[in-house]
Amino acid sequence: MLAGSVIRLDFPDMTQVYARFAALAAVSVDLGGRLLLYSGLDREGIAVAMASNVAGAASLGVEPDAARAKQALRAGVCDFVVNNLDEALRILKNEIRKRRAVSVVLTSDTGGTVAEMVARGVQPEILTFPVQELMDRGARMLPMDADDARTTVTWNVESEPVRWLPVLDALAAASLKTADARVRWIEAAPRYLGRVFAGRRFVRMADGEAEEFVAVVCAAVKAGAIPVEVSVTRDGEAIPKPVERRPGSPPRAL
Repeated sequence: MLAGSVIRLDFPDMTQVYARFAALAAVSVDLGGRLLLYSGLDREGIAVAMASNVAGAASLGVEPDAARAKQALRAGVCDFVVNNLDEALRILKNEIRKRRAVSVVLTSDTGGTVAEMVARGVQPEILTFPVQELMDRGARMLPMDADDARTTVTWNVESEPVRWLPVLDALAAASLKTADARVRWIEAAPRYLGRVFAGRRFVRMADGEAEEFVAVVCAAVKAGAIPVEVSVTRDGEAIPKPVERRPGSPPRAL
C-alpha cells in the first residue's frame, strides 16, 4: 500500500446486516455473554460485526491488514483494535462477564490465531467459518440465511431525524404482532449502525404489520403529530406520501 493511501471499506447493504442479525437471533434471542468468531473485514465480516453488536453478543474478528482494521474502528464497525490475543481476551472477558455487546478486531492471521485459541482453550460459541477443534468442543456455525417471505419495510424523514425517527421507530415496534428479535433490531440498530446507515431504518414485517405501520404513520402525519415529511417503502416501492396535515393545524405530541 502506498504511503498516504486510504483504505476504503466495502460496506454491506442493510439487507445483509439484517440477515446476519436474523441468523444470530435464530441461535438465541439472548446472546449476552456469548462469543462469536469471524475472519476478515470484507463485506461479510463487516456485516457480522455490526449484526453481532446489535444482537448483543461479543465478537472477535481476525484481520491481517492493520490499516483496514483501523479504518473499521474509525467507521464504527468495531469498538477496539488490538494486536495480540491477550489484549483481545482482556477486553472480551470483561464485557462477556457483564453480558454487554462488544466488537474486537485482532490484527493477525486467522490460522495462527485459531491455533492459539485452541491451544489455550478459548472457546467461542458461534463461528462464521468451520474450525473442527472448536466445533468438537461445542461451537456452532452461524446458520445460513433462512428464507424470509415477510415484507421489507424502510422509513426515513426529510428533516429533524434525531427527533422524529425515534417516534417512527416506536410506531414500527408497536406494529409488530410478535415481540421477537425484530424489536431489539429496531431499538438497537440505530445505536450500532448509525455512522454507516445514519437516518435509515429497515425491518421485515408481515403484510398485516406493514399495513398497520403505514396506516398509523399516515394518521400521525395527517393529524400533525409528526410535522415532517416521512418516506416509507415496502419491498423497495415507495408508499404514496401520507396526507399532509391540514394548513394551520399545529403539531401535537404523540
